[in-house]
Amino acid sequence: MKVKVRTVGNANILTIPKAFNVTPGIEFEVEQQSDGMIVFKPRHRNPFEGNWFNTDLKQIDITLERAELGHEWH
Repeated sequence: MKVKVRTVGNANILTIPKAFNVTPGIEFEVEQQSDGMIVFKPRHRNPFEGNWFNTDLKQIDITLERAELGHEWH
């Protein structure tokens, strides 16, 4: 499969074919190697970033669901 570099404004654009199923909005780290090869590596989301622990993490207080214990514990 061939793709062609095109210029848009002050940037050179390299098109990713739809057949590669790359989700729009994904960020890539790009490097050019000494032999001229250009490598695109998808950036992975940092699991420690954001507010996920307040929105996605579900916690319950198990002490609220305990039954009354008999007198042997007093």
